[in-house]
Amino acid sequence: MPEASDHVSLILPPPVIFLGHLVSALVLQLVVPLSLPWPMPLRALGAVLLLGGLGLAAAAVRELRRMHTTPDPNQAVTTLVITGPYRFSRNPIYLGFMMIFLGFTLVAGTLWGMLIVLFLFATITRSVVRAEENYLERRFKEQYRIYRALVRRWL
Repeated sequence: MPEASDHVSLILPPPVIFLGHLVSALVLQLVVPLSLPWPMPLRALGAVLLLGGLGLAAAAVRELRRMHTTPDPNQAVTTLVITGPYRFSRNPIYLGFMMIFLGFTLVAGTLWGMLIVLFLFATITRSVVRAEENYLERRFKEQYRIYRALVRRWL
């Protein structure tokens, strides 16, 4: 059983990082509109991405709970989950959040989201994913190294 202090140390919770970038895109759109005519197919693609991202993130959280571990980085994980969406991506929750972000910005019709997503991707990778990877390697050692070699970080 892991100790209570055995968890990833993050500056901000990942949902706050995603929400902050989304609010930034929307505020920038209000201050400096950067829009193009968004044909209905792009808005429909946005809706599909948004719903697909919600489904992927929900499936990943459900898999963590099914395996009796937590999606909360402030708590110790008890099991290395490699089933469900984790068979295809080491970060399906964040991948789902990224799809939600992109989908929402397409539906909203702002190009700012398309530009900010690059910063979001870099922020999540550098400040969250790498910290979690280091934690999982310390926690699960060789088992995590094998999983990491077999499954891509994103897709």
